Amino acid sequence: MNAFDLTGKLAVVTGARRGIGRAMARALAEAGADVIGVSASLEESGSAVEKDVTAAGRTFEAIRTDFADPEAVRALGENLA
Repeated sequence: MNAFDLTGKLAVVTGARRGIGRAMARALAEAGADVIGVSASLEESGSAVEKDVTAAGRTFEAIRTDFADPEAVRALGENLA
């Protein structure tokens, strides 16, 4: 039994384009979660993180959001609700 089974869950990962965020998106997908990746500079499709997540057999959605813009963060929250 996998102690970290996220099958059927949806994970939202900020900073998903690179570094720790990309690694977290990949790990969450490998644990069974579908992933919404959020970053100010994330490509809408074809990104490396999308390829990582889909290679793990999970779905990926990219959302561009600049966390320095309060209105953009508010809109993200409304879209995810």
